[in-house]
Amino acid sequence: MFRGGGARVGAVRGWDWFVQMFVHGMSRRQQVLLSQVPLAAAIALVAGVVAVWHPDILAEPLFGAALTGQVLLLALGAAVPWGKAPAGAALALPLLDFVPIGMVRVAGLDTKMQLGALGVVPVVWLAWSGLRPGFCMAAAFLGPLAMVWAPLVLAGSSAPGEYADVMVLPAMMLAAGAVVHLLAAATRDQRRALESARGRLQEALDAQAKEKRLLDTVLETIPVGVQALDASGATAVANRQQYLNKALAGRVPGIGQDWPRVFDLAGAPLPPHRQPVVRAMRGEAFSDFLVRLGEGPTQRVFSTSARPVQGPDGSPDGAVLAFSDVTSLMEALAAKDIFLANVSHELRNPLTSMVGYLDLVQETPGIPTRAEHGLEVVRRNAERLDRLVGDLLAAASGGIDVRPEPADVAAIVRLAVAAAAPAARSAGVTLKDDTQSKALPGMVDPVRIAQLLDNLLSNAVKYTRPGGSVTARAFRAADGIVLEVEDTGIGMSPEEAAAVFTRFYRAPGSRAARIPGLGLGLPIARSIAEAHGGRIECTSTPGAGTAFTVFLPDPPDQGPGPGQQPAAQAERHRSGHQGRR
Repeated sequence: MFRGGGARVGAVRGWDWFVQMFVHGMSRRQQVLLSQVPLAAAIALVAGVVAVWHPDILAEPLFGAALTGQVLLLALGAAVPWGKAPAGAALALPLLDFVPIGMVRVAGLDTKMQLGALGVVPVVWLAWSGLRPGFCMAAAFLGPLAMVWAPLVLAGSSAPGEYADVMVLPAMMLAAGAVVHLLAAATRDQRRALESARGRLQEALDAQAKEKRLLDTVLETIPVGVQALDASGATAVANRQQYLNKALAGRVPGIGQDWPRVFDLAGAPLPPHRQPVVRAMRGEAFSDFLVRLGEGPTQRVFSTSARPVQGPDGSPDGAVLAFSDVTSLMEALAAKDIFLANVSHELRNPLTSMVGYLDLVQETPGIPTRAEHGLEVVRRNAERLDRLVGDLLAAASGGIDVRPEPADVAAIVRLAVAAAAPAARSAGVTLKDDTQSKALPGMVDPVRIAQLLDNLLSNAVKYTRPGGSVTARAFRAADGIVLEVEDTGIGMSPEEAAAVFTRFYRAPGSRAARIPGLGLGLPIARSIAEAHGGRIECTSTPGAGTAFTVFLPDPPDQGPGPGQQPAAQAERHRSGHQGRR
């Protein structure tokens, strides 16, 4: 009642709406004045009844004083700035209300009107105020008690029975005040709980709105099409870029998630069951799935990714897809391959001519020793440049042509070690052939396997410090031949080891040490291994060295050859060498 401040208007009706609009929205002065209006109206009604049916009471000075006092209290409620006064000061008005009520009651005792019941009005306001509950409850009893005992005291009555007879009214007032107080306390607690819940809800709504604005801003900022699907496959969220992608793909309304103009990299129409959106709705998770969207000059290449959305019970509840335009990247890669192929081809022709004329010059009799040494240096550099050009051509072609034939892999390893020995001696590195078998027959392309070993051995020698060692070995496993090249060089981190087979990749350590190279030897070695149906792996420890393991499987119609090791024995053989690193 006497508490100032406004509350937010809620979706309430009836009395609650009145309280919200006209009580909690009022100033302290307006609330205090409102507390006097019901009593003033009730006394005005009593005055009207008295004027009609009991005009003699209207002439009573006591009744006139009561009316005058009530008017003064009403004016006091309107005139005093209660908002600046202490909160408890407003309790003075309900307490003073007992005075005019008592005067009206005494003046009308000879009538049948129970005018003392008007005391319930200040009692209700005292109990409902919530201010100083103990004082208010005492006043709710003592005020009516004084109202009924004062006439007896003024009349000089000394009969205890008379005092006891009028105790019913104060007791009823106290009971009514207690009930009102309890209801008011419960209402205030409920209102505080509702306000707290409303505040928390508003904070949650504000936070949710802020997160949505942030999410919308992020989605509209990134140059990637993002689309979230619900469990039915309908689009729940999509940024502007994804709607542009949809338009490019020609999505037809009513066909669900089927996009008609979706093609694979070769340009063939992609069946609906292979399209990214349909795959995502099947619960598939994938990354870097390349597709072409659109037709003609507007066609673009996209890298698509998808992740399923898990519901509370773990069941699929939609999916999120990302469409990244990689057209420029694909065009740049194609241009790079064309450039490499053209440059390499143009370089190889003069190199071939240079090496041929070097052969003629070196075969000429009578060349001075010093000139012959210089010509040998020129030959080595020309051959090195020829190998680099060959690597560039192999990288540009995107594939390795292999022609398997029966060959002795152990002999290929020995020749590769012998070929790498001069470079190892110059670098101060010990080069060893740890192949135990004298012969390892297999069905391989001897030229390509020699190229693979040359790349691995030259790479190992370059990255090994003087005084270190490089070991090559070959052995037969249960279903193929294993080649290993192991060094005690500078090593790499796991992240660098995972990237060494990427074309043109060079580890930061090699760049810092200014070790020459194009980053093509290892990708070509992997291409050769994969062209044989095999694989190549790299394990490395920073500062401790690197090991490359190549597995070349036997052809399906070729049985185990001599010197074959059981799979478990081959694994122990490899583990033993790994442990000696």
